[in-house]
Amino acid sequence: MKSLICGAFAAAMLLGSGALAQDKTTIRFANTFDGPSAENWEPVLQAFMAAHPDIEVKSESVAGSGAAVYPDVLRTSMASGDPADVFFLWGGSIAKPFIDAGQVEPLDAVFAEKGWATRFPAWTVSRLQQDGKQYGVPFHGQGMGFFYRKDLFAQNGITEPKTYAELEGVCSKLKAANIYCASTGGKFGWHVMRLVDFFIEAACGPDVHDQLNALKVSWDQPCVVDAYGRFKSWIDNGWLVPDFLNVAPDDARIPVYQGQAAMIVEGPWFEGALKQNEQDSADYGFFMPPTDHEPSRYSAFPEQWMIASGSKHKEAAVTFIDFISSADTQKAFPDAFGASATIGIKPDCTANPLSCQITDIVQSDRPAYPPTDQAFEKELMDSFFEVQDSIVAGKLTPAEGAKLFQERAEAWKAKS
Repeated sequence: MKSLICGAFAAAMLLGSGALAQDKTTIRFANTFDGPSAENWEPVLQAFMAAHPDIEVKSESVAGSGAAVYPDVLRTSMASGDPADVFFLWGGSIAKPFIDAGQVEPLDAVFAEKGWATRFPAWTVSRLQQDGKQYGVPFHGQGMGFFYRKDLFAQNGITEPKTYAELEGVCSKLKAANIYCASTGGKFGWHVMRLVDFFIEAACGPDVHDQLNALKVSWDQPCVVDAYGRFKSWIDNGWLVPDFLNVAPDDARIPVYQGQAAMIVEGPWFEGALKQNEQDSADYGFFMPPTDHEPSRYSAFPEQWMIASGSKHKEAAVTFIDFISSADTQKAFPDAFGASATIGIKPDCTANPLSCQITDIVQSDRPAYPPTDQAFEKELMDSFFEVQDSIVAGKLTPAEGAKLFQERAEAWKAKS
């Protein structure tokens, strides 16, 4: 394959000094890159600017707390009347307020012109639509499940569970060996939510779970009580590392690294975290949580690039997104595009076998359900977190939690 970098710089040289003297269009690029990610992306940005010498890209990163803080930074930017031209965002309810406010550019015409619909798995494209319109361009397809310590499983005669009962059996064996079954971090709410979502999917099944997220059926029903009951039993049985409500999600990994806990619910980014934290990924395995339902779904979400409707440089923004989402670019810079939503792009399966395993699932036709924080808007999501935290703290029983959340959902619907 022809080198993008060499080709880009050659093209730039052929333009001559006259082109270089032209005024550049500067586009701002908002994202959540941490330090290592920003380093991996720097050559991508340099290659783009070499190929497009009339466009300068300025990266604006907000790293650290995920969906807890970054959307507020975007809101402030939008309200100021000077938003970033291209910005990263999660899908579902996190993106919905920006779309509803008219702050995001519809991209249906661009998708048709560029053929983007066939560039990504169909589920990622459809998840980034609202009211029949396309607003986002898939960046990542993130599938989540249990990462586990192979040594702890082997030492205790444990194999990957295929049913929910087998999963609970795994937790019982580990507890008997004085090992916590799983670790989770309660700060921000969304890390614990991954477990609660799994319990709801397993207890209620795919159809009811979807209807619950759409607020088409009552949350005050037996399967939700059962799901919260499963969550409470994992706490009462000592299967979860205790006192986790104020633990940051990244810090929840420490008991797993230290061998005090055997499992954690994460996505493909976890393999990179293992390397950054000097852990050997060969010591870890991965499996999707068993729900006992067919089809057996897993929690997954797309992440996207969007263009601000207030951008003064929409054409340049489209050119940039087309470049960074293309297979050629991503093959040239693999370190920047782990968990890519671009079809045919996989990590090095020798160096990243766990991420490769997840990519195969994400790019298959296996169905997935969205995490709850992409189903509910912030106000209602805060109530969801309040209920789950109150169950953890023993302030609400599972039945009281289901009843309270239904009351909050009804109040929210009445105001909406």
